[in-house]
Amino acid sequence: MSPLPIGVALSGGTAKSMFHIGAIRAFEEAGLPIDYLAGTSGGSIVAVMIASGMPFANIEELAGRMSWWKLASIKLTKLGFVSSEPIQHFIKDVLQDANFEDLAIPCAVPVTNLLTGGKAVFKTGPVAPVVRASCSIPQIYLPVELNGDHYVDGGLSEYLPVETVRDFGEQFTIGINLSTKRSRYQRPQNILQLIMQITNMIAKQNISHSMRCADFLLNPDIDAFSSFDFGKTRQLIEMGYRHTNENMDALQATWRKKSRAWRRLLHRIQGPNTHNIRANY
Repeated sequence: MSPLPIGVALSGGTAKSMFHIGAIRAFEEAGLPIDYLAGTSGGSIVAVMIASGMPFANIEELAGRMSWWKLASIKLTKLGFVSSEPIQHFIKDVLQDANFEDLAIPCAVPVTNLLTGGKAVFKTGPVAPVVRASCSIPQIYLPVELNGDHYVDGGLSEYLPVETVRDFGEQFTIGINLSTKRSRYQRPQNILQLIMQITNMIAKQNISHSMRCADFLLNPDIDAFSSFDFGKTRQLIEMGYRHTNENMDALQATWRKKSRAWRRLLHRIQGPNTHNIRANY
């Protein structure tokens, strides 16, 4: 009988989200199959590229070319001073006009409704505008209109999208949380740092619940890196790879343990002829 499917939730982190690339590469090399993916904000960029089936060499090469100014364009308005349209163009260049249904791995992206403050999850329809919305930090980026509603950064409602990925079905859920570990923030030196600190404070209000819902949590301390450290992509990818490998034995043991418990439960519910059963979600 097959082991329990694996779902992976990738938190936000802006430039620090490059850590996720190294982590997923470590999963692949260890033979851990990823059945479902969800990503918030910067994590959504990585999630959709991984879900597309793109080779890691290509993903790492694209990540190395990212910069703040390639993902933003100045557009002064009453609601913000930067447009996130370049993010949408970047995803379209990479994945063409892909819909979520076209991705090799089922993938979901949470965003935050600007009018209700509630979470909305997209796992069908065009990928690029949803990723753009999930990355649109309010007060920096303009809101993004999707299906007649306006959305902003998914991190405000679910920074670590564990519940979003769990909605795909029965699974072993791995969360990768890149939120700050500081108990006290540094004094901001500019408006961007101020906005990022406020956004991080809001996001931390929903992280604790997500962390409790994960079956296994990778929770690295990468506070030495800034949210805008796009010049340190290589270091972040390697840190993700190394940190994940350091925790791989514990992760696999926990996965096997929960898989055994899942099989016993199916055996009790469905009887002895369950050797070929795998969750179909």
